[in-house]
Amino acid sequence: MPTYSLDGIPVEFPYEAYDCQLAYMSSVIKALEAGSNALLESPTGTGKTLCLLCAALGWRRYRQQLAVEARTDWEKQAEPGAPTLAGVCPRIWYS
Repeated sequence: MPTYSLDGIPVEFPYEAYDCQLAYMSSVIKALEAGSNALLESPTGTGKTLCLLCAALGWRRYRQQLAVEARTDWEKQAEPGAPTLAGVCPRIWYS
């Protein structure tokens, strides 16, 4: 399964992704990282649902890994703003 690095976040995708799919997943990652809402659209048959799921799961896996590393590193725990999974949960609409 190919893995793509989108804004530094590894995202697994079951097929070779087209440019429009990489752009779509990158937009999803940017919205999740910013904690902002996103309105995404793409033509029928471009794999919107698969792109959304792969990007969201890749982002969550990456953020969870950061949170686990922060919890196991005593110095990182003392840092204000250390990553957690308890942050905001942005909404993403797609059509």
